[in-house]
Amino acid sequence: MPTPPERLAALQKRFADHIRDPDTNPAPEGIEDRRLAIYRRLFFNNVSSLFEKNFPLVRKTVGAQRWKALIRAFLVEHRATTPLFPEIGREFVRFLADHPEHHSDRPWLAELAHWQFLTTTVRNDERDPADVEVVSDGDPVEGRPRLNPTLQLAAYRWPVHAIRAPSPSADESPYLEESPTALAICRTVDDRLVRLKINPVTGRLLELLKSDASLTGRDALQRIAGELDHPDPAALVEHGRALLEDLCRQGLICGTAHEPPD
Repeated sequence: MPTPPERLAALQKRFADHIRDPDTNPAPEGIEDRRLAIYRRLFFNNVSSLFEKNFPLVRKTVGAQRWKALIRAFLVEHRATTPLFPEIGREFVRFLADHPEHHSDRPWLAELAHWQFLTTTVRNDERDPADVEVVSDGDPVEGRPRLNPTLQLAAYRWPVHAIRAPSPSADESPYLEESPTALAICRTVDDRLVRLKINPVTGRLLELLKSDASLTGRDALQRIAGELDHPDPAALVEHGRALLEDLCRQGLICGTAHEPPD
Protein backbone atom coordinates (compact mmCIF):
# COMPACT_ATOMS: atom_id res chain seq x y z
CA MET A 1 0.00 0.00 0.00
CA PRO A 2 1.29 3.51 -0.73
CA THR A 3 2.52 5.39 2.33
CA PRO A 4 0.69 8.62 3.30
CA PRO A 5 3.33 10.89 1.71
CA GLU A 6 3.12 8.90 -1.51
CA ARG A 7 -0.66 9.11 -1.51
CA LEU A 8 -0.48 12.86 -0.91
CA ALA A 9 2.01 13.31 -3.78
CA ALA A 10 -0.23 11.29 -6.10
CA LEU A 11 -3.27 13.34 -5.08
CA GLN A 12 -1.39 16.61 -5.63
CA LYS A 13 -0.26 15.50 -9.07
CA ARG A 14 -3.74 14.43 -10.07
CA PHE A 15 -5.12 17.73 -8.81
CA ALA A 16 -2.46 19.75 -10.71
CA ASP A 17 -2.96 17.72 -13.89
CA HIS A 18 -6.70 18.34 -13.73
CA ILE A 19 -6.32 22.07 -13.11
CA ARG A 20 -3.96 22.43 -16.08
CA ASP A 21 -5.91 20.19 -18.46
CA PRO A 22 -9.40 19.38 -17.16
CA ASP A 23 -10.58 18.03 -20.54
CA THR A 24 -8.04 15.21 -20.45
CA ASN A 25 -7.36 14.55 -16.77
CA PRO A 26 -10.25 13.57 -14.50
CA ALA A 27 -10.61 15.31 -11.17
CA PRO A 28 -9.55 13.65 -7.91
CA GLU A 29 -12.33 11.66 -6.34
CA GLY A 30 -14.28 13.05 -3.44
CA ILE A 31 -13.99 16.74 -4.31
CA GLU A 32 -17.10 18.66 -5.27
CA ASP A 33 -16.84 19.94 -8.86
CA ARG A 34 -18.19 23.33 -7.81
CA ARG A 35 -15.10 23.77 -5.64
CA LEU A 36 -12.76 22.49 -8.34
CA ALA A 37 -14.30 24.91 -10.82
CA ILE A 38 -13.15 27.79 -8.63
CA TYR A 39 -9.56 26.53 -8.74
CA ARG A 40 -9.74 25.91 -12.48
CA ARG A 41 -11.03 29.42 -13.12
CA LEU A 42 -8.60 31.16 -10.76
CA PHE A 43 -5.58 29.29 -12.09
CA PHE A 44 -6.35 29.96 -15.74
CA ASN A 45 -7.38 33.58 -15.23
CA ASN A 46 -4.33 34.41 -13.10
CA VAL A 47 -1.93 33.06 -15.72
CA SER A 48 -3.85 34.75 -18.52
CA SER A 49 -3.88 38.09 -16.66
CA LEU A 50 -0.17 37.88 -15.88
CA PHE A 51 0.76 37.19 -19.49
CA GLU A 52 -1.64 39.84 -20.78
CA LYS A 53 0.22 42.45 -18.72
CA ASN A 54 3.61 41.24 -19.99
CA PHE A 55 2.55 40.66 -23.61
CA PRO A 56 -0.21 43.19 -24.35
CA LEU A 57 0.53 43.41 -28.08
CA VAL A 58 0.63 39.63 -28.47
CA ARG A 59 -2.77 39.49 -26.82
CA LYS A 60 -4.20 42.19 -29.10
CA THR A 61 -2.82 40.69 -32.30
CA VAL A 62 -4.26 37.22 -31.71
CA GLY A 63 -7.67 38.21 -30.33
CA ALA A 64 -9.55 36.96 -27.28
CA GLN A 65 -10.36 33.41 -28.40
CA ARG A 66 -6.90 32.65 -29.78
CA TRP A 67 -5.35 34.10 -26.65
CA LYS A 68 -7.35 31.73 -24.45
CA ALA A 69 -6.33 28.83 -26.67
CA LEU A 70 -2.65 29.80 -26.39
CA ILE A 71 -2.84 30.04 -22.60
CA ARG A 72 -4.51 26.64 -22.38
CA ALA A 73 -1.92 25.11 -24.72
CA PHE A 74 0.86 26.63 -22.60
CA LEU A 75 -0.60 25.09 -19.43
CA VAL A 76 -1.06 21.70 -21.05
CA GLU A 77 2.08 21.34 -23.16
CA HIS A 78 4.78 23.38 -21.45
CA ARG A 79 6.79 22.61 -18.34
CA ALA A 80 8.72 25.50 -16.82
CA THR A 81 12.45 25.13 -16.21
CA THR A 82 12.66 27.81 -13.51
CA PRO A 83 10.76 28.39 -10.26
CA LEU A 84 11.45 32.14 -10.38
CA PHE A 85 8.24 34.10 -10.79
CA PRO A 86 9.80 37.04 -12.73
CA GLU A 87 11.02 34.53 -15.31
CA ILE A 88 7.59 33.15 -16.16
CA GLY A 89 7.41 35.47 -19.16
CA ARG A 90 10.54 33.85 -20.59
CA GLU A 91 8.75 30.50 -20.33
CA PHE A 92 5.90 31.78 -22.48
CA VAL A 93 8.38 33.03 -25.08
CA ARG A 94 10.04 29.61 -25.09
CA PHE A 95 6.66 27.90 -25.47
CA LEU A 96 5.79 30.01 -28.53
CA ALA A 97 9.21 29.34 -30.07
CA ASP A 98 8.94 25.58 -29.43
CA HIS A 99 5.37 25.29 -30.71
CA PRO A 100 5.00 27.27 -33.95
CA GLU A 101 2.04 25.08 -34.87
CA HIS A 102 -0.10 27.15 -32.50
CA HIS A 103 0.53 30.35 -34.46
CA SER A 104 1.43 29.25 -37.99
CA ASP A 105 -0.55 32.17 -39.42
CA ARG A 106 1.58 34.51 -37.31
CA PRO A 107 5.14 33.15 -37.70
CA TRP A 108 6.55 36.28 -36.04
CA LEU A 109 4.61 35.82 -32.79
CA ALA A 110 7.43 34.23 -30.77
CA GLU A 111 9.80 37.03 -31.75
CA LEU A 112 7.20 39.67 -30.89
CA ALA A 113 6.77 38.03 -27.49
CA HIS A 114 10.55 38.02 -26.97
CA TRP A 115 10.73 41.74 -27.81
CA GLN A 116 7.96 42.49 -25.33
CA PHE A 117 9.70 40.35 -22.72
CA LEU A 118 12.89 42.38 -23.21
CA THR A 119 10.85 45.54 -22.64
CA THR A 120 9.61 44.17 -19.33
CA THR A 121 13.12 43.02 -18.40
CA VAL A 122 14.58 46.47 -19.03
CA ARG A 123 11.75 48.22 -17.22
CA ASN A 124 12.21 46.00 -14.14
CA ASP A 125 16.02 46.00 -14.17
CA GLU A 126 17.17 47.04 -10.70
CA ARG A 127 20.40 48.54 -12.02
CA ASP A 128 20.34 52.33 -12.29
CA PRO A 129 22.18 54.01 -15.20
CA ALA A 130 22.72 57.01 -12.91
CA ASP A 131 24.92 54.85 -10.66
CA VAL A 132 27.50 54.23 -13.42
CA GLU A 133 30.58 56.32 -12.61
CA VAL A 134 31.60 58.01 -15.84
CA VAL A 135 33.05 61.13 -17.35
CA SER A 136 29.94 62.51 -19.04
CA ASP A 137 31.87 64.66 -21.54
CA GLY A 138 34.73 62.24 -22.18
CA ASP A 139 35.99 61.31 -25.65
CA PRO A 140 34.13 58.12 -26.66
CA VAL A 141 36.78 57.28 -29.26
CA GLU A 142 39.94 57.67 -27.20
CA GLY A 143 38.24 56.76 -23.93
CA ARG A 144 36.52 53.56 -22.84
CA PRO A 145 32.75 53.89 -23.38
CA ARG A 146 30.58 52.65 -20.53
CA LEU A 147 27.32 51.14 -21.70
CA ASN A 148 23.99 51.68 -20.04
CA PRO A 149 23.70 48.65 -17.68
CA THR A 150 20.07 48.06 -18.71
CA LEU A 151 20.94 47.83 -22.42
CA GLN A 152 19.56 44.77 -24.23
CA LEU A 153 20.27 43.79 -27.84
CA ALA A 154 18.26 41.43 -30.03
CA ALA A 155 18.26 40.20 -33.62
CA TYR A 156 15.08 38.97 -35.28
CA ARG A 157 13.89 37.54 -38.59
CA TRP A 158 10.92 39.89 -38.53
CA PRO A 159 10.57 43.66 -37.91
CA VAL A 160 8.65 43.08 -34.69
CA HIS A 161 9.09 46.69 -33.57
CA ALA A 162 6.80 47.74 -36.44
CA ILE A 163 3.88 45.51 -35.46
CA ARG A 164 0.72 47.31 -34.42
CA ALA A 165 -2.48 45.82 -33.13
CA PRO A 166 -5.32 45.46 -35.64
CA SER A 167 -8.41 47.59 -35.17
CA PRO A 168 -10.88 46.20 -32.59
CA SER A 169 -13.40 45.43 -35.34
CA ALA A 170 -10.91 43.43 -37.43
CA ASP A 171 -10.18 39.77 -36.78
CA GLU A 172 -7.04 39.63 -38.83
CA SER A 173 -3.29 39.22 -38.48
CA PRO A 174 -1.09 42.28 -39.06
CA TYR A 175 0.63 41.95 -42.44
CA LEU A 176 4.38 41.63 -42.10
CA GLU A 177 7.18 40.78 -44.52
CA GLU A 178 10.18 38.85 -43.26
CA SER A 179 13.13 41.20 -42.87
CA PRO A 180 16.17 40.66 -40.60
CA THR A 181 16.05 43.32 -37.89
CA ALA A 182 18.40 44.30 -35.05
CA LEU A 183 17.00 46.23 -32.09
CA ALA A 184 18.32 47.83 -28.93
CA ILE A 185 16.44 48.88 -25.81
CA CYS A 186 17.48 50.50 -22.53
CA ARG A 187 16.15 52.62 -19.66
CA THR A 188 17.66 56.09 -19.36
CA VAL A 189 18.65 58.04 -16.25
CA ASP A 190 15.31 59.88 -16.39
CA ASP A 191 13.48 56.53 -16.47
CA ARG A 192 12.50 56.61 -20.15
CA LEU A 193 12.56 53.53 -22.35
CA VAL A 194 14.63 54.02 -25.50
CA ARG A 195 13.95 51.60 -28.36
CA LEU A 196 16.14 51.76 -31.46
CA LYS A 197 16.39 49.90 -34.73
CA ILE A 198 20.11 49.56 -35.34
CA ASN A 199 22.23 48.57 -38.33
CA PRO A 200 24.77 45.71 -38.25
CA VAL A 201 27.75 48.01 -37.59
CA THR A 202 26.04 49.65 -34.61
CA GLY A 203 24.99 46.26 -33.29
CA ARG A 204 28.51 44.88 -33.59
CA LEU A 205 29.98 47.97 -31.92
CA LEU A 206 27.63 47.61 -28.96
CA GLU A 207 28.34 43.88 -28.74
CA LEU A 208 32.09 44.50 -28.58
CA LEU A 209 31.77 47.19 -25.92
CA LYS A 210 29.37 45.01 -23.94
CA SER A 211 31.66 41.98 -24.00
CA ASP A 212 34.96 43.77 -23.24
CA ALA A 213 34.98 46.82 -20.98
CA SER A 214 38.72 47.35 -21.59
CA LEU A 215 38.14 48.46 -25.20
CA THR A 216 38.35 52.08 -26.21
CA GLY A 217 35.96 53.30 -28.86
CA ARG A 218 38.89 53.32 -31.28
CA ASP A 219 39.78 49.71 -30.42
CA ALA A 220 36.24 48.54 -31.14
CA LEU A 221 35.95 50.52 -34.38
CA GLN A 222 39.30 49.29 -35.64
CA ARG A 223 38.28 45.72 -34.93
CA ILE A 224 35.09 46.23 -36.93
CA ALA A 225 37.13 47.73 -39.78
CA GLY A 226 39.26 44.58 -39.80
CA GLU A 227 36.23 42.31 -39.76
CA LEU A 228 34.75 44.21 -42.70
CA ASP A 229 38.10 44.37 -44.50
CA HIS A 230 37.39 48.09 -44.83
CA PRO A 231 39.65 49.85 -47.38
CA ASP A 232 40.05 52.95 -45.16
CA PRO A 233 39.97 52.05 -41.44
CA ALA A 234 40.77 55.63 -40.42
CA ALA A 235 37.67 56.89 -42.22
CA LEU A 236 35.51 54.27 -40.51
CA VAL A 237 36.88 55.34 -37.12
CA GLU A 238 36.07 58.95 -37.91
CA HIS A 239 32.52 58.04 -38.94
CA GLY A 240 32.34 55.95 -35.79
CA ARG A 241 32.96 59.02 -33.66
CA ALA A 242 29.62 60.48 -34.74
CA LEU A 243 27.95 57.13 -34.06
CA LEU A 244 29.41 56.89 -30.54
CA GLU A 245 28.40 60.46 -29.77
CA ASP A 246 24.87 59.76 -30.95
CA LEU A 247 24.67 56.65 -28.76
CA CYS A 248 25.73 58.84 -25.83
CA ARG A 249 22.96 61.32 -26.59
CA GLN A 250 20.41 58.51 -26.89
CA GLY A 251 21.44 57.09 -23.50
CA LEU A 252 22.80 53.73 -24.67
CA ILE A 253 26.25 54.88 -23.59
CA CYS A 254 26.47 56.63 -20.21
CA GLY A 255 29.90 58.21 -20.76
CA THR A 256 33.53 57.09 -20.55
CA ALA A 257 35.49 55.44 -17.78
CA HIS A 258 37.33 57.71 -15.35
CA GLU A 259 40.60 55.85 -15.72
CA PRO A 260 42.47 56.51 -18.96
CA PRO A 261 43.20 53.45 -21.11
CA ASP A 262 46.58 51.79 -20.65
